Amino acid sequence: MTVLLVLLFFGFFVSLDHVLTRRRATRALPAAAPVRAPVESPLPVAAPLREEPRWVSGYELPARLHYHRGHTWARPVGPDLVEVGVDDFARRLIGTPRRVRPPRVGTWVRQGVPAGTIHAADRAASVVAPVEGEVVAVNDEVRRDPQALVRDPYGQGWLYRIRSSALATNLRNLMDGTLAERWTEDARDQLDLRLMALSDSVLQDGGEPAPDFADHLEPDEWHRLVETFLLTR
Repeated sequence: MTVLLVLLFFGFFVSLDHVLTRRRATRALPAAAPVRAPVESPLPVAAPLREEPRWVSGYELPARLHYHRGHTWARPVGPDLVEVGVDDFARRLIGTPRRVRPPRVGTWVRQGVPAGTIHAADRAASVVAPVEGEVVAVNDEVRRDPQALVRDPYGQGWLYRIRSSALATNLRNLMDGTLAERWTEDARDQLDLRLMALSDSVLQDGGEPAPDFADHLEPDEWHRLVETFLLTR
């Protein structure tokens, strides 16, 4: 009996020592760092879209845009949103811009119908909308600085934005690729023939139109050309 009590007493102290040892070891461990939700990095802001230059018959004609026969262009910037401007042919035909008047925000415009005007000296040229829809924004920069049309007609010189619920259908009515190239070549040929019949002051040596030929045209000559090529008759 005595031997049994001694064994029980010894086992109790062994167990007690094991428990105390484990507690001391647990307290010695460093506290676990709190779990934090991962912080998401902000998405990079896309750089402004710049069109790759491409030249057709002496006129800049970027490949990724959609062109109306009235020499305006549309660039999709959203599923139902396009940016609108005039092409290089139109801005040279109009001449040195003095004032730009895009349609007001909230205006409903129709494809192929005049929407906005560009003033050169004492003359004003209407330009057609390439797609149908609601004007949701205008380019205040080009209104403050009309020369943006000359420096960058496909970038800083855009005119306004249209939201269209039938954008895909509207874009199918426009031109791009090879069709746009051939159309530009034909427009250049027609313009050259018309200018040859006018004053020599609009032509350079070799029969090439002067860079500022529009500024030297008589008002009635200018209006006839603008209305013919920009389809605003």
